[in-house]
Amino acid sequence: MLPLNDLCWLPDRISLRPLSTLESSHNLKAGARKVLERYYSLNSVGMFTGNHTQMLQETLSALVGANKNITHMQGYLIYAKTQTHNTFFETPWLDEIAIGCGIGHWETLTVSLNHCASALSAIHLLKSRVIKSQQPMILLTGEKAFHSDINKLDNSVMAEVPAAMLLNAGHSRWQINHTAVRHLSSFYNNHRESTAARRRELFSSLEQDYYDFYTYVLDKFHLSIGDIDAIVPGNIDMPMLKRIADKLKFRGELFTEHISGYGHAYCSDILFNVSSLLERFDGKRILCVAMGMGITMSCILIEKNEINEVKHVSTTFGSE
Repeated sequence: MLPLNDLCWLPDRISLRPLSTLESSHNLKAGARKVLERYYSLNSVGMFTGNHTQMLQETLSALVGANKNITHMQGYLIYAKTQTHNTFFETPWLDEIAIGCGIGHWETLTVSLNHCASALSAIHLLKSRVIKSQQPMILLTGEKAFHSDINKLDNSVMAEVPAAMLLNAGHSRWQINHTAVRHLSSFYNNHRESTAARRRELFSSLEQDYYDFYTYVLDKFHLSIGDIDAIVPGNIDMPMLKRIADKLKFRGELFTEHISGYGHAYCSDILFNVSSLLERFDGKRILCVAMGMGITMSCILIEKNEINEVKHVSTTFGSE
């Protein structure tokens, strides 16, 4: 059990840019834009108004400011990212952000595990260490979509949405009770050099693989789909997400309300989506699933702490 103490993102610092304005910055041509709008229900993309350092420092500062007690503790600050070339090893940039937010004495670490599944994979990887240490951990996410060659996918546009999650900082209303990761080795290198026919064959199987992962984690967690009150997926391919939910016969809430407006925010999707959901959530269990290139699928199960039954988790929303 890993207490989930707080979640933070800064909606006031994010502008929603219509797809029609992205041709010069994202090289998004009219034909591609129409496909995204018509088939994937994408209307705009979230863009942060500050630079990379600012977006992370402002988010972390808002989280720490709402939980000042953690500044007197030892802990772990983990930055999970997708891109391997947006931070610099020759400077202690993450240490400097931690110092500026009052937790400069914490251990800092940057992880890039499996693209957009890295945030949930980091929880899976580090949970035992964090629990044994009896110290808090902050998971920090958020990247700049800075280059037109990599800031879009076939089914989405990359968004700039920093977010932070505070774990293991004392008793909490919500907790992460289970995690799981599965890697599909057949998708190594995404078959960039395979024939078009072979790529179509492989990616036509991806929807079944995604469905199989849901059934795998439910079996692993000893739950049925009826035990799940909400599913929070990554912000990808809304039509496929809805088909998976239908195939699972899922009757709870599939949280997709940010996909059309914000696009796909690298590792941040789950964090800022869960933060929004918990503002008005009355259920008990939330299944969060992220998919990263490779393909790797990562999952966490968030459950209400029945020992201290309350209606809502306190989430932190920063402002400019």
